Amino acid sequence: MKTPICTFDAKAAILCTKCETKLRLGHLTHADVDGAIKISRLAERNEDVNRFTMIRASKVDDDFILSLRGSDISVLRTNSSLIKKFEDEFQNKVWFVEGEATDRRFIENLFFPAKVLTVNLIWLPDGSKSTKVIISTRNKPQLQLNVEKIKKIAKEIRNIELLVEFEHQK
Repeated sequence: MKTPICTFDAKAAILCTKCETKLRLGHLTHADVDGAIKISRLAERNEDVNRFTMIRASKVDDDFILSLRGSDISVLRTNSSLIKKFEDEFQNKVWFVEGEATDRRFIENLFFPAKVLTVNLIWLPDGSKSTKVIISTRNKPQLQLNVEKIKKIAKEIRNIELLVEFEHQK
């Protein structure tokens, strides 16, 4: 398992001077440290998690956003019990996104399992930009509650201003 902090630090839940310096200089966040420690605990009990690479972690309100490798995201999507274990360990909602994803892929990760039909960049008259996302309505009831949270996460993590619409797909 790889995390932004040393493996020993993640297992011991104490930072070495090198990682402490990274935290103080802003190269790491408290969410990175918390996420690494919690993932390390999960990795002790689960071989799949032990192969994960955590790139970074963020916290928006009480939710954790974990940036992992794309292959790690695939493992999670095929194992809902593993996602439940993450949420039990973090004691909050955990969002999984690919660490090196494009803005479009980042948005698709946030809306998963809903199908993102289109993502368009809109330039506004004042020079600012907004990203319009159209989602299939098949997942609307389940997703409706999360749209505001997704907008907030996109704004705080990637500075993406989202405009979300739903479209009936035949």
